Amino acid sequence: MCVNGGNYRQHDKRNPTRRRAQLVKKLNRRILACLLIFGLIYISYDVLLRVKPANSQINESLPDVTVFVHGYKGTAVSFRSMLERFEQTYEWGKKALTCRVTADGRVLVDETADFQTEERLFVQVVFENNRASFHDSAYWLSKVLNVLHETYQVETVNIVGHSMGGIVSVKFLEDYSKGPGYPFINKLVVLGSPFSGLKNKDYLKTNTGPAAVDLMPRSAALQKLFKQKHAFPSDVQVLALAGSGDQLVSVKSALSLDQIVPASQFQQAVVSDRRITHSGLHESEEVDRIIGRFLWNE
Repeated sequence: MCVNGGNYRQHDKRNPTRRRAQLVKKLNRRILACLLIFGLIYISYDVLLRVKPANSQINESLPDVTVFVHGYKGTAVSFRSMLERFEQTYEWGKKALTCRVTADGRVLVDETADFQTEERLFVQVVFENNRASFHDSAYWLSKVLNVLHETYQVETVNIVGHSMGGIVSVKFLEDYSKGPGYPFINKLVVLGSPFSGLKNKDYLKTNTGPAAVDLMPRSAALQKLFKQKHAFPSDVQVLALAGSGDQLVSVKSALSLDQIVPASQFQQAVVSDRRITHSGLHESEEVDRIIGRFLWNE
């Protein structure tokens, strides 16, 4: 073994050409390996660069979505005329979805327009049980917003809530919005929402359901909203709108949302036309203009 090994080395030294060839061969292998490694790194980096802009492009093309939430005893009719004016009169966007929530909490979606568009889109929420508690209604709203996020890839929405719909929206923001699976809420508009309770006691006597209890002045459900104000998101801009002609909700009650929302995030407006009733808030062109300026600078 030693003799053969010695002869091999001696033979190697006597053949410098072969030795150089072997060195060149080893060097080429190392260069090839390095090139492969750098090639793989380059390809991976290039793929990442290509993927990121693609995602950014998709996100940029996502529609501007505004969700409309009716109040106590509300139906699909509640926001119908306002949405028609927004779409047909002002051309601010178009209604794309109606999300109907059944009494057992299932979300049924009716697609009324193509959702893959760069237009402004409106989504109407309709609760089958329209007398449910704040707690249940906020949970159902969270399910609607989860569907928008997971099924339609909606990343950001505005919310417009009338009466109890505004309260339910605030409760959603306190209880759910910081969790995963929901769009970012950019702006919130509440119309005649009684955060200090309804002023018309006779109305509460003649109407029933858990919501009627929650809407009473100083109810446990209302007090909880104020106690949990620390949970209200710090990046949602809010407009509270009240009407001097509102026969159910006082201006003070509607604007008491300022005790929950930080001043830097809060705006308010009062419609002084006394002909505009509580339900008339979503039938008023003056209210339309206030909402358009706040949400879209229209």
